[in-house]
Amino acid sequence: MNSLTVSQLAKQLNISADTVRHYVRSGLINPERDPSNGYKRFNADDIKRLNFILQAKSLSFSLADIQTIMDQASF
Repeated sequence: MNSLTVSQLAKQLNISADTVRHYVRSGLINPERDPSNGYKRFNADDIKRLNFILQAKSLSFSLADIQTIMDQASF
């Protein structure tokens, strides 16, 4: 699977690009930067993490709780 940009990832997961950027700013996902243009590039692991975050948020977990779970699970 090729890496995705913010807008491509948002479209794939049916969320806004701002939502993706929010989780990046929160430190819950850490995409690589494309050295040629500086764009954030999301790989399969980032997509799995974001799917987990979205599912946990739908169950009313806080971002702090989600971070704790991901840290403890070495996600």
